[in-house]
Amino acid sequence: MLLQDRGEGQWLLPGLCKKNRWNSGKEVDYSSLKAVWLRKYQEVKRLTQNIDVVIEKSPPNMMRMEELASQFKKVSFIANNRDPYANCASILYRHHDADNLSLIQRKSLLGDLVQNWIMRSTKIRELIEALNAPLLTYEDFCENPSAVLDILNLPDGVSETINLNSRVKVKDYVVQPIINQNERQILMLAEEEIEHISSLLISSSDLLDFFGYQQRIEPII
Repeated sequence: MLLQDRGEGQWLLPGLCKKNRWNSGKEVDYSSLKAVWLRKYQEVKRLTQNIDVVIEKSPPNMMRMEELASQFKKVSFIANNRDPYANCASILYRHHDADNLSLIQRKSLLGDLVQNWIMRSTKIRELIEALNAPLLTYEDFCENPSAVLDILNLPDGVSETINLNSRVKVKDYVVQPIINQNERQILMLAEEEIEHISSLLISSSDLLDFFGYQQRIEPII
């Protein structure tokens, strides 16, 4: 089951999803969080009587992953990341009305988005190393969805119930098979914007290497 429609349990607690949710020092009442999540689990369980796995995927909760995990008896991790160019393009168009912005405005926003990708990726790498969490990138998952079954610690019998050929509803896209959207979204960026992203990623080449990503175009110096 999912704790919430998008799998993000942060939205079940008003205090957890405030603007400071990316602050690693944010004070969280973990006993309250656990009670709310378990209550949601019990509500669903009364209706279905058959729940083996509960999924939580609130991105900001990576900032407090170890504290969250300590609240529950059995947990399994999976780390995920996506090509920075595609990630920035997706957010630019989904949340910032990019078609109605000037090039200067778009590049300024892309600068912020690149820094956010670097921050998140640095934290994800830390968690992979600290928790021995398996990594399955967006790209690898799209190429081979069954890979998730190999790295998640699922209870006996659960893997057999998963239809890897299902058509899925993602965000506002039409229902479709799992498809890598990277190139389509990167093509929405101008060459100058791609060069701008590349110039900002120079100092984070170690992160790109860790996750198997590359700069798209040599930046203009």
